[in-house]
Amino acid sequence: MANNLIKSKIYQPSENGSGSGNGSGGDLSFNGNRPITREVVGLKGVTPGGNNIKTALENVLYPPVGPEVTLTVNNPIREIGASVAYTLDWTVTKKTNPIEGITVDGVEVVPTGISQSGSKSGNFPAASGAHTKSIFATDGAQDASAFVTVKFLPRMFFGNINKTSGITDADILAISGNELREDRFKTFTNFGGGALYPIFVVPVSFGMPAFTVNGLANTDFTVVRSNSPFVNSQGATVMVNVIVFNNRYNSPLNSLAIV
Repeated sequence: MANNLIKSKIYQPSENGSGSGNGSGGDLSFNGNRPITREVVGLKGVTPGGNNIKTALENVLYPPVGPEVTLTVNNPIREIGASVAYTLDWTVTKKTNPIEGITVDGVEVVPTGISQSGSKSGNFPAASGAHTKSIFATDGAQDASAFVTVKFLPRMFFGNINKTSGITDADILAISGNELREDRFKTFTNFGGGALYPIFVVPVSFGMPAFTVNGLANTDFTVVRSNSPFVNSQGATVMVNVIVFNNRYNSPLNSLAIV
């Protein structure tokens, strides 16, 4: 029975080869400038390049890998008015080719060609808003980049208080429940009680809040300070709305949501 033969085309003699079979007439050059035809995900359609088997196989099996970069920053989330000082820690990892260029925070770093790391310090222009820093590296053929963002956020307060008027900045700072936030939307369980009034201090930039209690809309509250300047623990002024519920609650509310 004749053997079934699987023909390989990894060796493709040029049209000028003699094919004499005497070991001297064959052309051992390899045409790597052809798309791969085998149905393999990630290979079909790739043109290896190269004019010999070694180069073609290197290009297919061991393609160049670009550099890798990392970038971190201290305290990426800060309260409005907090320190504007920052420190970037960065690394560039050489993979296949020598590193030819590095830029950190807009400043060029002299590359050594191999893996490098370092730190860069500076100050943001303001203690508010968001500030993005970057790193870029190249080996001349492939690039890599990374970004970090520092956000200065307002603080929202939520808790309970024993009065419904005369709410001072000191009263607000004494509220135990608080978070640096980007919006007002928050849900609580077992909130309040102790014969105290629920109080909420919401940055004006978040919009005027509404409330639900146990799934039902609740309008039984008073805005005791509207669009009011509040000096936070960093000494910065943030405009806030201070809302106090009109009723004391002896027992905690099962569910309360700021919407």
